Amino acid sequence: MIRNLILCTVLVSTVSCCMPGYEVERAKLRQYLGIEWIPKGMDKADAAVPKYIRHSHDLNCDFKHPEDCKWNNLKGVDSLDFHLFKKEDYTPFPVVQIRPGPSKVEVGDHLLFTGDRKKTEKDAILASWPIRCQNSTGLLTFTFWIYNGARVEVLMLEDVTVGNKTEIKFLPEKLHVDCGTVTMDTECKVEIPKREEPFRLAIRAYDISHPEGSFVMLDNIYYEAEFCKVAIDFGNDFQTEELKTGAEGMLVNTAADLGCTNFDQSCRWRNGGHDGTLAWKRGLSKPSEIVMFNETGTYTVPKGQYAFMYIEQDHNSGFRRLVSDPIDCQASAGSTITFRVWANKGLQVEVCAMDLDMNELECQLVSIERSPAPSTHHFAYTKNFMYGIKVSVLDKDRDHFVMVDDIDYEATMCTEAFGSLDLGKGFYTTQFLGVILNRAAHSVDDLACDFSRRGLDCYWANLDEENSHNKWEVGLGVVDERKFEFLTHKNSVPSSDFAVARFPRHKGTKTAAILISEVIRCTYEGSSLSLSFWRTGDAVLSVCVVKSFNDQILDCQDVGEGSAERIEVDIPNYQEPIRLALKAEVPEDLEDGEGLIAVDNITLTGSICSPIAFSANSHHGSGRAAGSKSLKTYEDVGVGPVQSISNHIPSSSTPDSNVCRLLTCDFNSGHMCLYESHRVANSVSMFSAFNSTAHSMLFERGKISILESSVFSLNAPARLHFDYSIMKGRAQVHVCQDSIRQELDQCYAVKNTELVPLDGTFVHDFIEILPSDTKIYIIVKLAEKERKSSVFIDNLVLTDSENHRIC
Repeated sequence: MIRNLILCTVLVSTVSCCMPGYEVERAKLRQYLGIEWIPKGMDKADAAVPKYIRHSHDLNCDFKHPEDCKWNNLKGVDSLDFHLFKKEDYTPFPVVQIRPGPSKVEVGDHLLFTGDRKKTEKDAILASWPIRCQNSTGLLTFTFWIYNGARVEVLMLEDVTVGNKTEIKFLPEKLHVDCGTVTMDTECKVEIPKREEPFRLAIRAYDISHPEGSFVMLDNIYYEAEFCKVAIDFGNDFQTEELKTGAEGMLVNTAADLGCTNFDQSCRWRNGGHDGTLAWKRGLSKPSEIVMFNETGTYTVPKGQYAFMYIEQDHNSGFRRLVSDPIDCQASAGSTITFRVWANKGLQVEVCAMDLDMNELECQLVSIERSPAPSTHHFAYTKNFMYGIKVSVLDKDRDHFVMVDDIDYEATMCTEAFGSLDLGKGFYTTQFLGVILNRAAHSVDDLACDFSRRGLDCYWANLDEENSHNKWEVGLGVVDERKFEFLTHKNSVPSSDFAVARFPRHKGTKTAAILISEVIRCTYEGSSLSLSFWRTGDAVLSVCVVKSFNDQILDCQDVGEGSAERIEVDIPNYQEPIRLALKAEVPEDLEDGEGLIAVDNITLTGSICSPIAFSANSHHGSGRAAGSKSLKTYEDVGVGPVQSISNHIPSSSTPDSNVCRLLTCDFNSGHMCLYESHRVANSVSMFSAFNSTAHSMLFERGKISILESSVFSLNAPARLHFDYSIMKGRAQVHVCQDSIRQELDQCYAVKNTELVPLDGTFVHDFIEILPSDTKIYIIVKLAEKERKSSVFIDNLVLTDSENHRIC
């Protein structure tokens, strides 16, 4: 092993001068030590001009990137140089001959090597960049290996100017290299005393004079010390923190979104770009006014928090930009960005418009001389861009800082509406086609409305059709989603046609737009009205309950802002006919108020009274046979629901007796009174007077028969009582009001007809009639799988809502 090592050391002099051409010797050096010379490895480090370092860790170096190390070969005062080598394999260093560094070095590690094989003593000095001032004892740590009598010491140097030249002066301090109690497989440490004058550190390899060769290797230099302040002193209370704002790269909706004063979570500016490591910070406290005056020429300092960047001398790793969140579109008039900036001499700042890949589209120089006056910049129209404030030029021989505050952006975004009624160029409104037909709602489903077909099928309509100014309309076309979201402060938009009430700004009396429903006979068991709702500007919406006859308001609830996607309003229980109303308006105290209300997908949940109500006294047991009709009245029977007219005192709420005479019929005279029956398509069956009843035979060619009343006009709610009987086969009984619908499932089926005995027993029921009703139809239909059926209708009697006879 010693013989092999001697062969290796023969190469030492070669390492010191002419490595090219000695491939065989280098191969042996690699074979026995596992290291390989890197040609020109220290050239960049040696060529660098040393400058004062700012931090002790600036001297840390493991030589993987020697060009970044603040160490170089000292020229003119030594006889050898350190050269860069790399560990190529796992060959360990001989522990006894080469020490005190570790015998095992990782593959890929870099180290410095110097040596010679001549008797004349040689030395090599590796010097640090200068330290301006050190106010504590420093600790220099490094790893080294020596062979054949070579030694290592640490020196302190200073640069002395003599005339036009700079000379090296060795300081007298004696520094002890401490490698521990056992100088094997260890790193070594040296204490460096504090010093107020500039100095440099040096690691000197000497006593390289063995004729068989001797050498020194160095690696892993680390330095810890506290340097005197060389930065700009902003005061003892000056504090900064990481810049963490609310900017997440999302598109801005309004120009005001880019306004920024405190650089907190409401600010849409952040660090951006990958062209540097130095980032913007958030200044938390005011800098010293004296320092600001000395550096910028003004005593004015930022108010509150601000963006701050400090750039140390010789910083060369680039800077992050202060960038805004992106803007997808702005008006063709362009935009203006204004901010205040403070910076010291030698710094140049620019503000740029950049595309989304941060390629610069337009840059403008910021006038630092005008600080702290606001710096205003006008930019041309563009799309899909963002702003960036960057440091473009600086003097590397001194420290710099820049502060930015009070950012303001003025532009009209494509997504910003020009007013509370601006929903985009593709949006328009048309007439709401729903009309009030004074028909009662049969179920809560009737009051559902999605405003398709311009509201034609809805049980809703404008209350005042004569009002040409403020009416509910149907919104059509394409809604600009961004503008809609901007105006309504909601993320949802109507999915299709919707109702809208618009209120332009104008002087004078303001009228409400009221959308009113058809009649609801009564509500019970807790009902609620649900709808999608949006508002802009000053417009407000109320959900009201009004009387069905005179529109007197019973209850009104302001829905407020309606922050949820849908709102739900509880409807109290009412035992009288009512209507629901959507009242949109601008408060009268707002003279210049404007805005709009939009609603969609109205639904009513809960329970409402059906216009066909069945008597609680319906019965089967004491009925009479269809073939032997009794002439007894209800009073005589004693179990019917109709009360004698003599027990009732007429009032203004009593139904018109003329209507009573139109609708009351017992068929005893062998005719149909004022009722009629006509054939319908695909059916030959009709009702006819038979045995003091209205009778219809249903069979294969006549499956449907209709009994139709005369047209009437009621002044108050009433009830029409009737008896019915079914024989020979099952049939369905339906009652319709106002008009015959094309489908029977749109009318209401009399319940429990399947339970009626087929022996001719009559069953009693009644239906509710409103003043809005104008006609009654009783429709019978042959049940499925039945071949025939006989249906009898009798004793049609009109009463008031308390079952008192009218006539």
